[in-house]
Amino acid sequence: MKRHSLFVLFPLALAGWLSACGGGTSPNNSGLQGTTLAEQIKALEDSGQLPKLDRSRDINGIDADNNGIRDDIDVWIAAQPFSDAQKNAARQSARVRQAELLADLTDKSELDRLGNLSMASVKCLRLSFMPDYQKGYDLSGKIVALTANTKQRAKQYLAYNRAVSGSSGRLPEGNTCEP
Repeated sequence: MKRHSLFVLFPLALAGWLSACGGGTSPNNSGLQGTTLAEQIKALEDSGQLPKLDRSRDINGIDADNNGIRDDIDVWIAAQPFSDAQKNAARQSARVRQAELLADLTDKSELDRLGNLSMASVKCLRLSFMPDYQKGYDLSGKIVALTANTKQRAKQYLAYNRAVSGSSGRLPEGNTCEP
């Protein structure tokens, strides 16, 4: 079983959509006809329908409090209607996804460690949303998409997935949520 293969297509689609922000107009049914895609996205962000994400060209983004989570994603998680346990699980997942973007892709032991952390975070999300564990899996994919939200980040995430391609692992036993 390949690690992380569930998370590859969603961020690619999102990154492609977001990278198109500079061009043309796009008619739609939301009252934004005649506006550019960038203007539509800004309007959706201003309304709260889309999170306001860091779109800088650097892979890191801003993490002013050095908690391992990009600040824009941290703000988005805090605003979600989740329980404290679910928010903690989402933060655990966001830390792992950010670390994957920043990983040394030539360091096999680091990639293995991140694979184990990834599996633990997926299980933690699943457990935190029981009995509707699918919500945890869905949130995991959404966090990947938010993390890989620019062309540069999506490329780096794909490079990470290529580096771990062919690796395998098991879902860890017990409670995998960080304290």
